[in-house]
Amino acid sequence: MRREEIAFFDVDHTISRRATALAFVVVCMRRGYLKWWYLAAAPVLYLFYRVFNLRMEFLYRYSLPKLYGIERSELESIADEAFDRYLKKTLYPGALREIAGLRKRGVRVILATSTPFEAAYPLARHCGLGAADVVATQFDYEGGIFGGKLIGVPVYSKYKRRIIESFVERSGSDPQLCSFYSDSIHDLPLLELVGHPVATNPDFRLRRVARKRGWPIKDFSL
Repeated sequence: MRREEIAFFDVDHTISRRATALAFVVVCMRRGYLKWWYLAAAPVLYLFYRVFNLRMEFLYRYSLPKLYGIERSELESIADEAFDRYLKKTLYPGALREIAGLRKRGVRVILATSTPFEAAYPLARHCGLGAADVVATQFDYEGGIFGGKLIGVPVYSKYKRRIIESFVERSGSDPQLCSFYSDSIHDLPLLELVGHPVATNPDFRLRRVARKRGWPIKDFSL
């Protein structure tokens, strides 16, 4: 039996110019769930994550308690507004073409992101993907109400690799048949797992690694 070929895509700065979680935060603020000072702090924390290896767990520990008690349907509504208002117009055309081309060839496309599932799902729908095609950080709900915690760990770095490795095994595929598209050096563990790593709009550290190892480098902004 032929094994399924899977193409995994990071989201922030790989498919979208803007960070999905930050767009989500802005809408939370607009609806009164977060104060203005949090919005001011969030980009600074995100920058420290991108550049100085601030751990993703810290970002979530800082953020999650502020959303405690919100209904899942409301968080989904926030995510839809964030996508329509802030993200849809920032999607890289090259990324959308790549995804469409892969799907046309019969390759399964999966979004693999540290962003909360709710924030990533509107993008997945826009790309013609379903909920089963999104591997993302999962909020823990109690009776449809967010309990302020995560299920498991954030989907990033070495944790993302382990989660995707398990996903590939369950799907009956082989990592060597899979590709992964990412812009970030934080995704190096997963890029090293798959048979076809692709550096897309890479940060300077990932660009250096990709050039050294002969990996394809793509500019999705075109």
